[in-house]
Amino acid sequence: MRLTLKKIIISALLFCVASLIVGCDYTTAENTTVPTTGAEITTTLSTDDCLITASLEVTPPTKTAYEINDILNYSGMVVTFIFNDNTVILNAMQYSVGTVNMSTEGVKTVTVSFLGLSDAFTITVGEAYVIDPNLDEYYEDASGLTGNALLLELRDIINTGFSGVSYDAARYILDDSDADPVNSGNVILMYSGTSVSGVWDFGATWNREHVWPQSLLGVSAGGTNAASDLQNLKPANPSFNSSRNNKYFDNTTTSASYAPRNEVRGDIARILLYMVVMYDEYSLVDTTPTTYQMAKLSVLLQWCDLDPVDDFERNRNEVIYSYQHNRNPFIDYPEFIDLIW
Repeated sequence: MRLTLKKIIISALLFCVASLIVGCDYTTAENTTVPTTGAEITTTLSTDDCLITASLEVTPPTKTAYEINDILNYSGMVVTFIFNDNTVILNAMQYSVGTVNMSTEGVKTVTVSFLGLSDAFTITVGEAYVIDPNLDEYYEDASGLTGNALLLELRDIINTGFSGVSYDAARYILDDSDADPVNSGNVILMYSGTSVSGVWDFGATWNREHVWPQSLLGVSAGGTNAASDLQNLKPANPSFNSSRNNKYFDNTTTSASYAPRNEVRGDIARILLYMVVMYDEYSLVDTTPTTYQMAKLSVLLQWCDLDPVDDFERNRNEVIYSYQHNRNPFIDYPEFIDLIW
């Protein structure tokens, strides 16, 4: 009885608000088109005897990654109608959802509407990559996954069996992982591209560069943690290392950003993508990063295409695997990048 009465009251309330919206001679606020994901349209209705501020807020469904021709699953989606200081959770009969073309790959916008108000979220539609377990048992459980489901599975895969080394130990591993292919006694320095002796001389010839800057990792370079992860460490010329400092990566060098040579841009991008999969506290952004963040995601994704995986990266991945027993999945399967981002 109480539940039925509650439904009646909510329905009556919505009817009254809808009547006011239809009945008022109103003007709307600046937003007149569906904005980007996460930002809802807010409409202010105003006349001499009528003032209503209303908006729609959508919490996206649990599933946001699909294969081509899948059917949208709205489980977990919550649509909230907000007017003045009141909120009402709408049911599926009260709002409408725009059509989405599920027959093509790409990022799709799903628009939810109610009483002229709208909010939107995005989904990803793509071909799932199938791993042959007979050829690659390491990534077997990632087969057929896309989006966040793939990211989470890769996180589990590369953390399973991981055995981190110390930051000190890295001094005697980077000369192996980044050895010059034509002179095994030398290492290739990341930013300059020069070949120098791989013998550790306390950082005089080369030092250990954190691709994700240590100041943005939130941990000290001691023990075994993200600051000693071999995937994120590269040999670099000390002066280049100092010049780069803790700048984020971009296509131009400024007081805040750093543009590395073209030949290693994809290498850098794949390292940073590895870091956000390996460690759930890290994220890539398109703004100036703070602790636990690095940038710029949009540029890094472009670099992955412009500078594809080469034999140097593949060999480095194998060497690191022999030491800390995990791999960079974006070197092994560059296809994973588009399936997640």
